Amino acid sequence: MNASVSLLRIRGLCVDFPRGGRVLHDVSLDAAEGEIVGLVGESGAGKTLATLSILGLVPAPGRIADGKIIVRDQEMTQLDEEALRPLRGRIAGFVFQDPSASLNPVRRIGSALIESAVRHSGLSRKQARNRAIEALRSVELPEPESALRAFPHQFSGGQRQRIMIALALINRPPLLIADEPTTALDAAVQSRVLDLLKRRARRHTLLMITHDLALAAGFCDRLYVMHGGRVVEHGPARELFSKPRHEYTRSLLEALPGRRATAPRRGRRPQSREALAAVRGLTVRYRGAAQAAVENVDFAVHANETVCLVGESGSGKTTIARALAGVIRAAPGQLSFPALGDEPPSAAVRARHLQMVFQDPYSSLNPRWPVERIVAEPIRTHRLCSRPEQKARVAALLSRVGLDPRRMNRRPAAFSGGQRQRIALARALAMNPRLLLADEALSALDIRTQAQILALLRDIREERKLALLLITHDLTLASEIGDRVIVLRRGRIVEQGPASRVMNSPRHEYTSELLAAQARWRPGSPRQQGRRMYTPGL
Repeated sequence: MNASVSLLRIRGLCVDFPRGGRVLHDVSLDAAEGEIVGLVGESGAGKTLATLSILGLVPAPGRIADGKIIVRDQEMTQLDEEALRPLRGRIAGFVFQDPSASLNPVRRIGSALIESAVRHSGLSRKQARNRAIEALRSVELPEPESALRAFPHQFSGGQRQRIMIALALINRPPLLIADEPTTALDAAVQSRVLDLLKRRARRHTLLMITHDLALAAGFCDRLYVMHGGRVVEHGPARELFSKPRHEYTRSLLEALPGRRATAPRRGRRPQSREALAAVRGLTVRYRGAAQAAVENVDFAVHANETVCLVGESGSGKTTIARALAGVIRAAPGQLSFPALGDEPPSAAVRARHLQMVFQDPYSSLNPRWPVERIVAEPIRTHRLCSRPEQKARVAALLSRVGLDPRRMNRRPAAFSGGQRQRIALARALAMNPRLLLADEALSALDIRTQAQILALLRDIREERKLALLLITHDLTLASEIGDRVIVLRRGRIVEQGPASRVMNSPRHEYTSELLAAQARWRPGSPRQQGRRMYTPGL
Protein backbone atom coordinates (compact mmCIF):
# COMPACT_ATOMS: atom_id res chain seq x y z
CA MET A 1 0.00 0.00 0.00
CA ASN A 2 1.21 3.49 -0.85
CA ALA A 3 -0.26 5.57 1.95
CA SER A 4 0.89 8.83 0.33
CA VAL A 5 -1.43 8.41 -2.68
CA SER A 6 -5.09 8.93 -1.76
CA LEU A 7 -7.52 7.41 -4.20
CA LEU A 8 -10.49 8.77 -2.24
CA ARG A 9 -10.62 12.05 -0.31
CA ILE A 10 -13.71 13.39 1.45
CA ARG A 11 -13.52 16.81 3.07
CA GLY A 12 -16.22 18.46 5.20
CA LEU A 13 -19.12 16.50 3.71
CA CYS A 14 -22.55 17.71 4.86
CA VAL A 15 -25.88 16.27 3.71
CA ASP A 16 -29.27 17.88 4.38
CA PHE A 17 -32.86 16.64 4.16
CA PRO A 18 -35.74 19.13 4.07
CA ARG A 19 -37.60 17.61 7.01
CA GLY A 20 -34.78 15.93 8.91
CA GLY A 21 -32.33 18.81 8.70
CA ARG A 22 -28.60 18.08 8.56
CA VAL A 23 -27.90 14.35 8.85
CA LEU A 24 -24.19 14.30 7.95
CA HIS A 25 -21.97 16.80 9.72
CA ASP A 26 -18.50 17.72 8.41
CA VAL A 27 -17.45 14.15 7.50
CA SER A 28 -13.85 13.78 6.31
CA LEU A 29 -11.91 10.64 5.44
CA ASP A 30 -9.10 9.35 3.24
CA ALA A 31 -8.53 6.01 1.55
CA ALA A 32 -5.18 5.29 -0.09
CA GLU A 33 -4.59 3.01 -3.05
CA GLY A 34 -4.37 -0.57 -1.84
CA GLU A 35 -5.88 0.28 1.54
CA ILE A 36 -8.89 -1.21 3.31
CA VAL A 37 -10.79 1.44 5.26
CA GLY A 38 -13.69 0.55 7.52
CA LEU A 39 -16.72 2.64 8.50
CA VAL A 40 -18.27 1.35 11.73
CA GLY A 41 -21.12 2.53 13.91
CA GLU A 42 -24.66 1.72 14.89
CA SER A 43 -27.59 1.57 12.50
CA GLY A 44 -28.56 5.06 11.31
CA ALA A 45 -25.14 6.58 12.08
CA GLY A 46 -24.75 7.81 8.49
CA LYS A 47 -22.29 5.21 7.17
CA THR A 48 -24.29 4.23 4.10
CA LEU A 49 -25.33 7.81 3.33
CA ALA A 50 -21.69 8.94 3.38
CA THR A 51 -20.71 6.29 0.82
CA LEU A 52 -23.78 6.88 -1.37
CA SER A 53 -22.68 10.51 -1.58
CA ILE A 54 -19.47 9.42 -3.31
CA LEU A 55 -21.42 8.23 -6.36
CA GLY A 56 -24.04 10.98 -6.25
CA LEU A 57 -26.70 8.58 -5.00
CA VAL A 58 -28.05 10.57 -2.05
CA PRO A 59 -31.76 9.63 -1.97
CA ALA A 60 -34.18 12.45 -2.82
CA PRO A 61 -35.04 14.90 -1.40
CA GLY A 62 -31.64 14.85 0.31
CA ARG A 63 -28.75 16.87 -1.10
CA ILE A 64 -25.06 17.46 -0.53
CA ALA A 65 -24.99 20.87 1.16
CA ASP A 66 -21.24 21.28 1.54
CA GLY A 67 -17.91 19.52 1.17
CA LYS A 68 -15.75 17.89 -1.48
CA ILE A 69 -15.47 14.29 -2.70
CA ILE A 70 -12.43 13.52 -4.86
CA VAL A 71 -11.83 10.14 -6.53
CA ARG A 72 -8.55 9.94 -8.49
CA ASP A 73 -8.39 13.73 -8.81
CA GLN A 74 -11.99 13.84 -10.08
CA GLU A 75 -14.22 16.18 -8.06
CA MET A 76 -17.43 14.13 -7.88
CA THR A 77 -19.67 16.78 -6.30
CA GLN A 78 -19.27 19.03 -9.37
CA LEU A 79 -20.67 16.41 -11.78
CA ASP A 80 -24.31 16.21 -12.82
CA GLU A 81 -26.26 12.96 -13.19
CA GLU A 82 -25.41 12.59 -16.87
CA ALA A 83 -21.68 12.81 -16.13
CA LEU A 84 -21.89 10.53 -13.08
CA ARG A 85 -23.78 7.69 -14.73
CA PRO A 86 -20.91 6.29 -16.85
CA LEU A 87 -18.49 6.57 -13.92
CA ARG A 88 -20.55 4.32 -11.68
CA GLY A 89 -19.35 0.78 -12.13
CA ARG A 90 -16.14 1.82 -13.92
CA ILE A 91 -14.53 3.98 -11.22
CA ALA A 92 -16.41 2.57 -8.23
CA GLY A 93 -18.39 -0.60 -7.61
CA PHE A 94 -21.00 -0.74 -4.86
CA VAL A 95 -22.11 -3.83 -2.93
CA PHE A 96 -25.38 -2.76 -1.32
CA GLN A 97 -26.56 -3.94 2.09
CA ASP A 98 -29.81 -5.49 0.86
CA PRO A 99 -29.29 -7.71 -2.22
CA SER A 100 -32.99 -8.45 -2.75
CA ALA A 101 -33.81 -4.76 -3.02
CA SER A 102 -30.89 -4.22 -5.43
CA LEU A 103 -31.45 -7.12 -7.85
CA ASN A 104 -34.32 -6.90 -10.33
CA PRO A 105 -36.66 -9.80 -9.43
CA VAL A 106 -37.84 -10.32 -13.04
CA ARG A 107 -34.39 -10.14 -14.62
CA ARG A 108 -31.99 -13.06 -14.96
CA ILE A 109 -28.68 -12.77 -13.14
CA GLY A 110 -26.70 -13.12 -16.35
CA SER A 111 -28.53 -10.23 -17.99
CA ALA A 112 -27.50 -7.78 -15.24
CA LEU A 113 -23.88 -8.96 -15.19
CA ILE A 114 -23.44 -8.98 -18.96
CA GLU A 115 -25.07 -5.57 -19.47
CA SER A 116 -22.81 -4.02 -16.82
CA ALA A 117 -19.66 -5.44 -18.46
CA VAL A 118 -20.77 -4.31 -21.94
CA ARG A 119 -21.71 -0.80 -20.80
CA HIS A 120 -18.80 0.00 -18.48
CA SER A 121 -15.94 -2.16 -19.82
CA GLY A 122 -16.72 -2.01 -23.55
CA LEU A 123 -16.72 -5.81 -23.98
CA SER A 124 -18.56 -7.79 -26.61
CA ARG A 125 -21.47 -9.87 -25.32
CA LYS A 126 -19.44 -13.06 -25.64
CA GLN A 127 -16.53 -11.53 -23.70
CA ALA A 128 -18.95 -10.12 -21.14
CA ARG A 129 -20.56 -13.54 -20.64
CA ASN A 130 -17.17 -15.13 -20.01
CA ARG A 131 -16.30 -12.41 -17.52
CA ALA A 132 -19.67 -12.86 -15.80
CA ILE A 133 -18.96 -16.58 -15.34
CA GLU A 134 -15.50 -15.73 -14.03
CA ALA A 135 -16.97 -13.21 -11.56
CA LEU A 136 -19.53 -15.70 -10.24
CA ARG A 137 -16.88 -18.37 -9.91
CA SER A 138 -14.61 -15.97 -7.99
CA VAL A 139 -17.28 -15.55 -5.30
CA GLU A 140 -17.76 -19.34 -5.21
CA LEU A 141 -21.31 -19.48 -6.50
CA PRO A 142 -22.10 -23.08 -7.52
CA GLU A 143 -22.59 -23.84 -11.22
CA PRO A 144 -21.97 -20.29 -12.50
CA GLU A 145 -23.02 -21.12 -16.08
CA SER A 146 -26.45 -22.26 -14.86
CA ALA A 147 -26.68 -19.34 -12.43
CA LEU A 148 -26.61 -16.89 -15.36
CA ARG A 149 -30.04 -18.18 -16.45
CA ALA A 150 -31.59 -18.02 -12.95
CA PHE A 151 -33.63 -15.29 -11.25
CA PRO A 152 -32.76 -13.75 -7.85
CA HIS A 153 -35.56 -15.56 -5.97
CA GLN A 154 -33.99 -18.91 -6.88
CA PHE A 155 -30.99 -18.22 -4.63
CA SER A 156 -30.61 -18.12 -0.88
CA GLY A 157 -29.96 -14.79 0.87
CA GLY A 158 -26.25 -15.50 1.14
CA GLN A 159 -26.02 -16.50 -2.51
CA ARG A 160 -27.75 -13.27 -3.57
CA GLN A 161 -25.13 -11.30 -1.61
CA ARG A 162 -22.38 -13.15 -3.46
CA ILE A 163 -24.04 -12.22 -6.76
CA MET A 164 -24.00 -8.56 -5.68
CA ILE A 165 -20.26 -8.81 -4.97
CA ALA A 166 -19.70 -10.35 -8.41
CA LEU A 167 -21.71 -7.50 -10.00
CA ALA A 168 -19.53 -4.92 -8.24
CA LEU A 169 -16.29 -6.68 -9.22
CA ILE A 170 -17.10 -7.46 -12.86
CA ASN A 171 -15.72 -4.14 -14.20
CA ARG A 172 -12.63 -4.27 -11.96
CA PRO A 173 -13.11 -0.77 -10.53
CA PRO A 174 -10.27 0.93 -8.59
CA LEU A 175 -12.66 1.73 -5.71
CA LEU A 176 -14.96 -0.90 -4.21
CA ILE A 177 -17.56 0.23 -1.67
CA ALA A 178 -18.98 -2.66 0.30
CA ASP A 179 -21.99 -1.97 2.53
CA GLU A 180 -22.19 -4.92 4.96
CA PRO A 181 -20.92 -7.32 2.25
CA THR A 182 -20.80 -10.41 4.47
CA THR A 183 -23.89 -9.82 6.62
CA ALA A 184 -25.88 -12.68 5.03
CA LEU A 185 -22.98 -15.12 4.64
CA ASP A 186 -22.13 -18.09 6.81
CA ALA A 187 -18.74 -18.13 8.53
CA ALA A 188 -16.94 -20.36 6.02
CA VAL A 189 -18.12 -18.47 2.91
CA GLN A 190 -17.64 -15.15 4.72
CA SER A 191 -13.99 -15.98 5.29
CA ARG A 192 -13.45 -16.84 1.63
CA VAL A 193 -15.29 -13.71 0.41
CA LEU A 194 -13.14 -11.60 2.73
CA ASP A 195 -10.09 -13.32 1.23
CA LEU A 196 -11.36 -12.33 -2.21
CA LEU A 197 -11.93 -8.71 -1.17
CA LYS A 198 -8.52 -8.62 0.50
CA ARG A 199 -6.84 -9.72 -2.71
CA ARG A 200 -8.71 -7.08 -4.68
CA ALA A 201 -7.65 -4.39 -2.20
CA ARG A 202 -3.96 -5.10 -2.84
CA ARG A 203 -4.31 -3.43 -6.22
CA HIS A 204 -7.20 -1.10 -5.51
CA THR A 205 -9.07 0.46 -2.58
CA LEU A 206 -11.82 -1.00 -0.45
CA LEU A 207 -14.20 1.08 1.65
CA MET A 208 -16.10 -1.31 3.90
CA ILE A 209 -19.17 -0.55 5.99
CA THR A 210 -19.84 -2.94 8.85
CA HIS A 211 -21.43 -3.08 12.27
CA ASP A 212 -19.09 -5.96 13.22
CA LEU A 213 -16.33 -4.05 15.01
CA ALA A 214 -14.33 -7.19 15.76
CA LEU A 215 -14.36 -8.15 12.07
CA ALA A 216 -13.43 -4.61 11.03
CA ALA A 217 -10.48 -4.58 13.43
CA GLY A 218 -9.12 -7.82 11.97
CA PHE A 219 -9.81 -7.05 8.31
CA CYS A 220 -9.31 -3.30 7.82
CA ASP A 221 -6.15 -1.19 7.86
CA ARG A 222 -7.85 1.88 9.34
CA LEU A 223 -11.23 2.56 10.89
CA TYR A 224 -13.57 5.54 11.06
CA VAL A 225 -16.20 5.36 13.82
CA MET A 226 -19.43 7.24 13.06
CA HIS A 227 -22.16 8.29 15.47
CA GLY A 228 -25.04 10.67 14.85
CA GLY A 229 -23.80 11.62 11.37
CA ARG A 230 -20.30 12.53 12.60
CA VAL A 231 -16.89 10.86 12.63
CA VAL A 232 -16.10 10.62 16.34
CA GLU A 233 -12.82 8.68 16.09
CA HIS A 234 -10.44 7.27 13.52
CA GLY A 235 -7.08 5.54 13.43
CA PRO A 236 -5.27 2.24 12.77
CA ALA A 237 -7.72 -0.63 13.17
CA ARG A 238 -5.87 -2.75 15.73
CA GLU A 239 -4.94 0.27 17.80
CA LEU A 240 -8.49 1.59 17.85
CA PHE A 241 -9.78 -1.86 18.81
CA SER A 242 -7.32 -2.30 21.68
CA LYS A 243 -7.14 1.33 22.92
CA PRO A 244 -10.32 3.25 22.00
CA ARG A 245 -10.26 6.93 22.92
CA HIS A 246 -13.89 7.94 22.47
CA GLU A 247 -16.62 6.88 24.88
CA TYR A 248 -18.89 5.76 22.02
CA THR A 249 -16.20 3.45 20.60
CA ARG A 250 -15.74 1.93 24.04
CA SER A 251 -19.50 1.33 24.27
CA LEU A 252 -19.40 -0.55 20.93
CA LEU A 253 -16.61 -2.78 22.19
CA GLU A 254 -18.47 -3.48 25.42
CA ALA A 255 -21.50 -4.62 23.38
CA LEU A 256 -19.53 -7.28 21.47
CA PRO A 257 -20.73 -10.88 21.98
CA GLY A 258 -18.82 -12.36 24.87
CA ARG A 259 -18.29 -8.94 26.47
CA ARG A 260 -21.92 -7.94 26.90
CA ALA A 261 -23.13 -7.23 30.39
CA THR A 262 -26.50 -8.59 29.28
CA ALA A 263 -25.14 -11.99 28.24
CA PRO A 264 -27.62 -14.69 29.26
CA ARG A 265 -26.96 -16.98 32.16
CA ARG A 266 -26.38 -20.61 31.43
CA GLY A 267 -28.41 -21.81 34.35
CA ARG A 268 -31.13 -24.33 33.58
CA ARG A 269 -34.58 -22.95 32.93
CA PRO A 270 -37.73 -24.96 33.41
CA GLN A 271 -38.95 -26.23 30.03
CA SER A 272 -42.23 -27.80 29.06
CA ARG A 273 -42.03 -31.54 28.39
CA GLU A 274 -44.53 -31.10 25.60
CA ALA A 275 -43.01 -29.78 22.39
CA LEU A 276 -44.43 -26.67 20.77
CA ALA A 277 -43.16 -27.98 17.44
CA ALA A 278 -41.78 -31.39 16.51
CA VAL A 279 -40.04 -32.18 13.22
CA ARG A 280 -39.85 -35.84 12.25
CA GLY A 281 -38.16 -36.95 9.04
CA LEU A 282 -38.82 -33.62 7.30
CA THR A 283 -37.89 -33.79 3.62
CA VAL A 284 -38.46 -30.94 1.16
CA ARG A 285 -37.57 -31.13 -2.52
CA TYR A 286 -38.16 -28.19 -4.85
CA ARG A 287 -39.49 -28.86 -8.33
CA GLY A 288 -36.67 -29.43 -10.79
CA ALA A 289 -33.94 -29.64 -8.11
CA ALA A 290 -31.52 -32.54 -8.34
CA GLN A 291 -31.03 -32.63 -4.57
CA ALA A 292 -33.49 -32.27 -1.70
CA ALA A 293 -33.32 -28.90 0.06
CA VAL A 294 -33.95 -30.67 3.39
CA GLU A 295 -33.67 -34.41 3.96
CA ASN A 296 -34.72 -36.52 6.95
CA VAL A 297 -34.44 -33.78 9.58
CA ASP A 298 -35.50 -34.51 13.19
CA PHE A 299 -35.70 -32.15 16.17
CA ALA A 300 -38.17 -30.52 18.57
CA VAL A 301 -38.60 -27.07 20.09
CA HIS A 302 -40.06 -26.61 23.57
CA ALA A 303 -41.53 -23.63 25.39
CA ASN A 304 -38.99 -21.31 27.04
CA GLU A 305 -36.21 -22.71 24.84
CA THR A 306 -33.94 -21.20 22.19
CA VAL A 307 -32.78 -23.51 19.40
CA CYS A 308 -30.25 -22.18 16.87
CA LEU A 309 -29.95 -23.49 13.32
CA VAL A 310 -26.50 -22.83 11.87
CA GLY A 311 -24.84 -23.85 8.62
CA GLU A 312 -23.68 -22.63 5.28
CA SER A 313 -25.83 -20.60 2.91
CA GLY A 314 -28.28 -22.90 1.13
CA SER A 315 -28.04 -25.68 3.74
CA GLY A 316 -31.80 -25.75 4.33
CA LYS A 317 -32.18 -23.55 7.43
CA THR A 318 -34.75 -21.20 5.93
CA THR A 319 -36.62 -24.07 4.26
CA ILE A 320 -37.15 -25.69 7.67
CA ALA A 321 -38.46 -22.45 9.16
CA ARG A 322 -40.82 -21.86 6.23
CA ALA A 323 -42.15 -25.40 6.51
CA LEU A 324 -42.90 -24.81 10.21
CA ALA A 325 -44.62 -21.52 9.37
CA GLY A 326 -46.76 -23.20 6.70
CA VAL A 327 -45.23 -21.25 3.82
CA ILE A 328 -43.94 -24.56 2.39
CA ARG A 329 -46.18 -27.63 2.51
CA ALA A 330 -44.68 -30.66 4.29
CA ALA A 331 -45.80 -34.27 3.93
CA PRO A 332 -48.36 -35.49 6.50
CA GLY A 333 -46.78 -36.55 9.79
CA GLN A 334 -43.50 -34.70 9.28
CA LEU A 335 -44.58 -31.69 11.37
CA SER A 336 -46.62 -31.66 14.55
CA PHE A 337 -47.57 -29.01 17.12
CA PRO A 338 -48.64 -30.89 20.26
CA ALA A 339 -48.91 -27.82 22.52
CA LEU A 340 -51.23 -25.98 20.12
CA GLY A 341 -54.05 -28.51 20.45
CA ASP A 342 -55.29 -28.92 16.88
CA GLU A 343 -53.53 -31.58 14.82
CA PRO A 344 -52.78 -30.38 12.27
CA PRO A 345 -53.44 -26.77 13.30
CA SER A 346 -55.55 -24.63 11.03
CA ALA A 347 -53.90 -21.80 9.12
CA ALA A 348 -55.46 -19.27 11.51
CA VAL A 349 -54.18 -21.10 14.60
CA ARG A 350 -50.71 -21.46 13.12
CA ALA A 351 -50.60 -17.77 12.18
CA ARG A 352 -51.74 -16.82 15.67
CA HIS A 353 -49.10 -18.83 17.52
CA LEU A 354 -46.19 -19.06 15.04
CA GLN A 355 -44.67 -15.89 13.67
CA MET A 356 -41.65 -15.51 11.38
CA VAL A 357 -39.13 -12.70 11.03
CA PHE A 358 -37.65 -13.10 7.56
CA GLN A 359 -34.02 -12.72 6.56
CA ASP A 360 -34.72 -9.86 4.16
CA PRO A 361 -36.68 -7.10 5.93
CA TYR A 362 -37.17 -4.90 2.87
CA SER A 363 -38.96 -7.52 0.78
CA SER A 364 -41.15 -8.61 3.72
CA LEU A 365 -42.45 -5.09 4.40
CA ASN A 366 -44.98 -3.39 2.11
CA PRO A 367 -43.01 -0.41 0.73
CA ARG A 368 -46.19 1.65 0.23
CA TRP A 369 -47.50 1.31 3.77
CA PRO A 370 -46.46 3.44 6.72
CA VAL A 371 -44.91 1.59 9.65
CA GLU A 372 -48.03 2.03 11.77
CA ARG A 373 -50.15 0.11 9.28
CA ILE A 374 -47.48 -2.60 8.82
CA VAL A 375 -47.25 -3.35 12.54
CA ALA A 376 -51.01 -3.00 13.12
CA GLU A 377 -52.02 -5.30 10.25
CA PRO A 378 -51.87 -8.61 12.22
CA ILE A 379 -53.52 -6.92 15.21
CA ARG A 380 -56.38 -5.79 12.98
CA THR A 381 -56.66 -9.08 11.09
CA HIS A 382 -56.88 -11.22 14.24
CA ARG A 383 -58.88 -8.60 16.18
CA LEU A 384 -56.49 -8.53 19.11
CA CYS A 385 -57.68 -5.13 20.33
CA SER A 386 -60.10 -2.36 19.43
CA ARG A 387 -59.24 0.10 16.69
CA PRO A 388 -58.71 3.05 19.13
CA GLU A 389 -56.17 0.95 21.05
CA GLN A 390 -54.17 -0.05 17.97
CA LYS A 391 -52.04 3.07 17.71
CA ALA A 392 -50.98 2.89 21.37
CA ARG A 393 -50.14 -0.80 20.97
CA VAL A 394 -48.06 -0.12 17.85
CA ALA A 395 -46.22 2.69 19.66
CA ALA A 396 -45.42 0.35 22.58
CA LEU A 397 -44.13 -2.35 20.22
CA LEU A 398 -41.89 0.09 18.35
CA SER A 399 -40.47 1.37 21.64
CA ARG A 400 -39.71 -2.19 22.78
CA VAL A 401 -37.59 -2.84 19.69
CA GLY A 402 -35.75 0.48 20.00
CA LEU A 403 -37.55 2.64 17.43
CA ASP A 404 -39.03 6.10 17.92
CA PRO A 405 -42.85 5.79 17.79
CA ARG A 406 -43.01 9.31 16.37
CA ARG A 407 -41.66 7.87 13.08
CA MET A 408 -44.53 5.41 12.64
CA ASN A 409 -46.03 7.50 9.82
CA ARG A 410 -42.96 6.97 7.63
CA ARG A 411 -42.54 4.21 5.05
CA PRO A 412 -39.84 1.46 5.18
CA ALA A 413 -37.61 3.26 2.65
CA ALA A 414 -37.02 6.01 5.24
CA PHE A 415 -35.28 3.55 7.58
CA SER A 416 -31.88 1.85 7.50
CA GLY A 417 -31.56 -1.91 7.00
CA GLY A 418 -31.19 -2.56 10.69
CA GLN A 419 -34.16 -0.37 11.52
CA ARG A 420 -36.32 -2.21 8.97
CA GLN A 421 -35.44 -5.48 10.70
CA ARG A 422 -36.66 -4.02 13.97
CA ILE A 423 -39.96 -3.08 12.29
CA ALA A 424 -40.33 -6.69 11.10
CA LEU A 425 -39.66 -7.93 14.64
CA ALA A 426 -42.26 -5.55 16.09
CA ARG A 427 -44.83 -6.86 13.60
CA ALA A 428 -44.12 -10.47 14.61
CA LEU A 429 -44.31 -9.68 18.34
CA ALA A 430 -47.67 -7.96 17.81
CA MET A 431 -49.31 -11.40 17.75
CA ASN A 432 -47.83 -12.47 21.11
CA PRO A 433 -46.72 -15.73 19.46
CA ARG A 434 -45.71 -18.89 21.31
CA LEU A 435 -43.04 -19.81 18.75
CA LEU A 436 -40.96 -17.15 17.01
CA LEU A 437 -39.07 -18.19 13.89
CA ALA A 438 -36.24 -15.70 13.36
CA ASP A 439 -34.41 -16.07 10.04
CA GLU A 440 -31.19 -14.05 10.42
CA ALA A 441 -33.29 -11.51 12.32
CA LEU A 442 -30.22 -10.05 14.04
CA SER A 443 -27.79 -10.08 11.13
CA ALA A 444 -28.55 -6.52 9.95
CA LEU A 445 -28.35 -4.99 13.42
CA ASP A 446 -25.39 -3.16 14.88
CA ILE A 447 -23.94 -4.76 18.00
CA ARG A 448 -25.51 -2.32 20.46
CA THR A 449 -28.97 -2.76 18.97
CA GLN A 450 -28.36 -6.50 18.72
CA ALA A 451 -27.66 -6.61 22.47
CA GLN A 452 -30.90 -4.69 23.12
CA ILE A 453 -32.95 -7.04 20.91
CA LEU A 454 -31.37 -10.09 22.56
CA ALA A 455 -32.32 -8.71 25.97
CA LEU A 456 -35.85 -8.08 24.66
CA LEU A 457 -36.16 -11.63 23.30
CA ARG A 458 -34.91 -13.09 26.58
CA ASP A 459 -37.43 -11.05 28.57
CA ILE A 460 -40.31 -12.07 26.30
CA ARG A 461 -39.20 -15.69 26.35
CA GLU A 462 -39.20 -15.72 30.15
CA GLU A 463 -42.48 -13.82 30.50
CA ARG A 464 -44.49 -15.80 27.95
CA LYS A 465 -42.54 -19.09 27.90
CA LEU A 466 -41.83 -18.26 24.27
CA ALA A 467 -39.93 -20.72 22.12
CA LEU A 468 -37.38 -19.23 19.73
CA LEU A 469 -36.00 -20.93 16.64
CA LEU A 470 -33.11 -18.71 15.55
CA ILE A 471 -31.43 -19.11 12.18
CA THR A 472 -27.99 -17.53 12.21
CA HIS A 473 -24.58 -17.79 10.62
CA ASP A 474 -23.01 -16.08 13.65
CA LEU A 475 -21.69 -18.91 15.79
CA THR A 476 -20.73 -16.54 18.61
CA LEU A 477 -24.31 -15.34 18.75
CA ALA A 478 -25.61 -18.92 18.72
CA SER A 479 -23.32 -19.75 21.64
CA GLU A 480 -24.51 -16.68 23.54
CA ILE A 481 -28.28 -17.05 23.20
CA GLY A 482 -28.87 -20.70 22.26
CA ASP A 483 -29.84 -23.54 24.58
CA ARG A 484 -29.29 -26.03 21.77
CA VAL A 485 -27.48 -25.73 18.44
CA ILE A 486 -28.27 -27.71 15.29
CA VAL A 487 -25.62 -27.68 12.53
CA LEU A 488 -26.88 -28.26 8.97
CA ARG A 489 -25.00 -29.06 5.79
CA ARG A 490 -26.60 -29.77 2.42
CA GLY A 491 -30.02 -30.22 4.00
CA ARG A 492 -28.93 -32.74 6.64
CA ILE A 493 -28.16 -32.39 10.33
CA VAL A 494 -24.49 -33.18 10.93
CA GLU A 495 -24.41 -32.27 14.61
CA GLN A 496 -26.74 -31.11 17.38
CA GLY A 497 -26.55 -30.74 21.13
CA PRO A 498 -26.25 -28.23 23.98
CA ALA A 499 -24.81 -24.94 22.71
CA SER A 500 -21.84 -24.94 25.09
CA ARG A 501 -20.80 -28.46 24.06
CA VAL A 502 -21.21 -27.91 20.30
CA MET A 503 -19.27 -24.63 20.38
CA ASN A 504 -16.50 -25.70 22.76
CA SER A 505 -16.10 -29.37 21.80
CA PRO A 506 -17.46 -29.87 18.26
CA ARG A 507 -17.68 -33.49 17.14
CA HIS A 508 -18.03 -32.94 13.40
CA GLU A 509 -15.25 -31.60 11.20
CA TYR A 510 -17.60 -29.18 9.45
CA THR A 511 -18.57 -27.55 12.76
CA SER A 512 -14.88 -27.14 13.60
CA GLU A 513 -14.26 -25.48 10.24
CA LEU A 514 -17.13 -23.01 10.76
CA LEU A 515 -15.73 -22.05 14.16
CA ALA A 516 -12.21 -21.61 12.78
CA ALA A 517 -13.45 -19.52 9.84
CA GLN A 518 -15.37 -17.13 12.09
CA ALA A 519 -12.39 -16.69 14.43
CA ARG A 520 -9.96 -15.96 11.59
CA TRP A 521 -10.67 -12.27 11.04
CA ARG A 522 -11.45 -11.32 14.63
CA PRO A 523 -8.56 -10.25 16.88
CA GLY A 524 -8.52 -11.93 20.25
CA SER A 525 -10.64 -14.88 19.10
CA PRO A 526 -9.19 -18.35 19.66
CA ARG A 527 -7.96 -19.66 16.33
CA GLN A 528 -8.06 -23.32 15.58
CA GLN A 529 -4.72 -24.36 14.14
CA GLY A 530 -3.42 -27.62 12.86
CA ARG A 531 -6.79 -28.68 11.43
CA ARG A 532 -7.15 -29.70 7.83
CA MET A 533 -9.30 -27.19 5.96
CA TYR A 534 -12.74 -28.61 5.26
CA THR A 535 -14.36 -27.37 2.07
CA PRO A 536 -18.15 -27.25 2.42
CA GLY A 537 -20.36 -27.78 -0.58
CA LEU A 538 -21.39 -24.53 -2.19
